[in-house]
Amino acid sequence: MLNDIARPTRLMLAGFGIALGVIVSGTVTGRTGGVALALLLGGLGLEVLVLLGLPVVLGRAERRFRELVVAASAEIATGAVVPVPALGRVVRRRIVRLPWWMPGRGAGAGPSVMVVLTAVGDGPARRVAAVVPADLGLHLRHVPAELLVHPRHRDVAVVDDRVTHERLVAIDADPRWGTERLPTDRTVVGGYVALVASLVVGAAVGAGLGTLVVTLAT
Repeated sequence: MLNDIARPTRLMLAGFGIALGVIVSGTVTGRTGGVALALLLGGLGLEVLVLLGLPVVLGRAERRFRELVVAASAEIATGAVVPVPALGRVVRRRIVRLPWWMPGRGAGAGPSVMVVLTAVGDGPARRVAAVVPADLGLHLRHVPAELLVHPRHRDVAVVDDRVTHERLVAIDADPRWGTERLPTDRTVVGGYVALVASLVVGAAVGAGLGTLVVTLAT
């Protein structure tokens, strides 16, 4: 969900590309009248389907991920698993209504935020999500944090609020932030070139389908 969203992103852009290709195929083939209008309306219909379907698909994926974060955090809280320590830096945050748990404060159900952080520790750097109380102070990008990462669900972590100020300073100054290959918004979608290629290929497929329709209609 956090570290590899290349496939759904490419499929989404390919869908937009197909619709765009169908829309322009009438013009490309030089057709006018009813066939061109049908292709235009068909392409616009595909665009609407993609636009309406995308929030539904993303919403379901987001709900499943939130459920996973809550369940995996509870396993860390109850001692069902032994978490893996890691260093963290804030990437972004979002207001949520989810229960949270921290080693120092314990459990809480008050206002909370889901924080996405870059985690550095054992293995390659990756992004993780943690639910924390809204007043914790993890508001700005690159704010350091001590993390306890779930050993199986490596996209889920708990923020260790027992950490000292000196430890946070050391985390922020850790040389691995400058030497390791950190995930970015570009890398988690598989690179921008691949996204453009998905759109172009989709448009080519859509244009081909539209051309086929024109050929069969003549």
